[in-house]
Amino acid sequence: MRLINEIVAGWEMAEETAERVVHIEQVPGRGAIWDPLEPPPHPEIAARLSGLGVGHLYRHQVAGINAVRRGEHTVVVAGTASGKSLVYQLPIAEAVAADQNTTALALYPTKALTQDQLRAFSRLGTDDLVAATYDGDTEVESRRWVRAKANVVLTNPDMLHIGILPHHARWEHFFRHLKFVVVDELHVFRGIFGSHVAQVLRRLRRIAAHYGSHPTFVFTSATIGNPGELATSLSGFDITVIDQDTSPQGSKTYVLWNPELEDPERGIRASPMGEASRIFGALVTEDVPTIVFSRSRKASELMYRWARDRLDPERAKRISPYRAGYLASERRRIETALFSGELLGVVATSALELGIDVGGLDAAVITTFPGTIASFRQQAGRAGRALDDSLAILVAGQDALDQYYMNHPEDLFGRRPEAAVINPDNPQVLEGHVGCAAHEVPLVPDDREFLGEAFEETAAELVARGDLGVRQGRLFWAGGGSPARGIDIRTAGGRPYTISDRGGTLLGTIDENRAFSQCHEGAVYLHQGDGYVVETLNQELGEIRVRRGEVGYYTQAKIDKDLSITARSERLQVGDIAAQHGEVEVISQVLAYQRKEIRTGKVLDTTPLDLPPRTLRTQAVWYTFPDSVIADAGIATRDLPGSLHAAEHTAIAVLPLFAICDRWDIGGLSIAVHPQTGEPTFFIYDGYPGGAGIAPIAFEHVHRHLRATLATLDECTCVAGCPSCVQSPKCGNFNEPLDKEGAAALLRMALPPSGDRG
Repeated sequence: MRLINEIVAGWEMAEETAERVVHIEQVPGRGAIWDPLEPPPHPEIAARLSGLGVGHLYRHQVAGINAVRRGEHTVVVAGTASGKSLVYQLPIAEAVAADQNTTALALYPTKALTQDQLRAFSRLGTDDLVAATYDGDTEVESRRWVRAKANVVLTNPDMLHIGILPHHARWEHFFRHLKFVVVDELHVFRGIFGSHVAQVLRRLRRIAAHYGSHPTFVFTSATIGNPGELATSLSGFDITVIDQDTSPQGSKTYVLWNPELEDPERGIRASPMGEASRIFGALVTEDVPTIVFSRSRKASELMYRWARDRLDPERAKRISPYRAGYLASERRRIETALFSGELLGVVATSALELGIDVGGLDAAVITTFPGTIASFRQQAGRAGRALDDSLAILVAGQDALDQYYMNHPEDLFGRRPEAAVINPDNPQVLEGHVGCAAHEVPLVPDDREFLGEAFEETAAELVARGDLGVRQGRLFWAGGGSPARGIDIRTAGGRPYTISDRGGTLLGTIDENRAFSQCHEGAVYLHQGDGYVVETLNQELGEIRVRRGEVGYYTQAKIDKDLSITARSERLQVGDIAAQHGEVEVISQVLAYQRKEIRTGKVLDTTPLDLPPRTLRTQAVWYTFPDSVIADAGIATRDLPGSLHAAEHTAIAVLPLFAICDRWDIGGLSIAVHPQTGEPTFFIYDGYPGGAGIAPIAFEHVHRHLRATLATLDECTCVAGCPSCVQSPKCGNFNEPLDKEGAAALLRMALPPSGDRG
């Protein structure tokens, strides 16, 4: 702790860094709370635990293990290195020791985490426990062996959706004896991805029941605002929540670091990547084992090179980048070197954020706020996994959310974590999975137990379309082959477009709902941190061709929107603002795009486009302002569009304070007089067909959300608006018009006095 204190004190005193250290938070350490496990573990498993140095169990581990033993569907919420995994590993190992036919399925969001947990199962289980991975990296021969021999299968939701459930007959023995389903890192399964995963898990339950098994579901998570609610939405079960972390923890020092304000008038700050790499180099120079988190693969490589060039040759050999895209053997080598202490530092993407054991690191540098408090705590928790004291530095970016936390550190450290939201009944999501379920086993009315009440209406629509046929009172898939391969569970749905380079190499896919705005001809497309320019967008074939190039500009689409309210639900008053939640239809058309210089934001040119309109039916929340408030705020008629537009942008930027989402998941529209409300109005809507559950959260937190919006406007030091307050990187109107001062005056006049929920 002495060295950490000296380093932080030096930053505070040095002229170059003193103003950048805007807040220091000291979190004291805590001791462990132990409880005995009754009945004690199976003797062979107890011996394995002892060999791993686990002589006692924390109270939350015991509570979780006993709940799982009783067959209760359970979620365990605790911090990094708190032993959450043992809550499911031990009951699974005990069940296999008692009956070798017992099987378990464990789902992980990343391959690295799957490999880490495979090692953990192998260390803990008896000789009868055969654990194996089954994912896209598994060879064909190995897949046959896994199906025949493994009783604990570790995979991901994508492989379960595409590679296991459609071929369940090959897994008959496994499903017949399935006793446990594990969903690790629960907080990752949110938004449209979580909505798809919820339906995949319902299909899993249905297939298990088809073979006569009814497994216990076990979820683990970092801290989120609604673990029980999210686990219930994902599984369809009532959930036992265990959220008291009783593991020991060393003291941690947090530093909030705001890069230098280089252009106060435009609100432009120094590069957070440059600042973070300098901090990394300084820590490694002091022999402090450090991990740096970056937001992209390219950033991790650049920051590694910058830091390496600053270090002496010996220390330069002891740092490494780590990211997805490396060969599995390369990743394993880096993980082993990091765990053993051979490496002194690593620059990583979020691939190392989740619960992989990376050994004893003393410092974590987080390059820009990672989007959620859960991710922030996960990344900070990579340092200090033992009882040693540790250091975490958050280097802020230009984004409004980063700057909000720089101005409100009490919210970062003291507020309730954001809620993770999903919408399993999203019609477009449900439609795809009802078809998949019918292909797996013909549907009957009782399947509403698994797929929900809405499935019958969806099934009727599929029958009318000819996708489902009727035979002897059951619905079967009428198409050819499994429909699962046509459904990407990580996108909003819609027709998928493939993205390939000039040589025909597939780089990725994008759904049709986003293709026109992000991959139009001339657009700059980023893949693994590299820039590509879109050459063609073929609507007939659903193909996008790109060429790689070093481009010094980015592109922004000009989008014309028309929004109509199709259904209204709840309404409430916030001071003089009327807030309402409901359903909307958004018709949008990409009309043109601008090329802007990366360094300065200068517009290089504007190019017209000829693309068809798109219709989005989704959920929204909207805010209306009476004319009297406009007048009292002193906003002239000509300034009203810019004031509403700026308020809309800032409200979207700070919404992730309350719901785990990204501004790219959200759309917005402002209008001086909306024809259906008859008043000045701005809308915030889910950017996915049918909605992902984000708009209802905005409505639920409307008072705090609007106050945070006003605080962001008031506290930004720029003159006329900047990326830290009103400018949006995804604005379909080129960030015009924007009136920061008018937006602040409007909200200040309309909102009730502070503390009054009005």
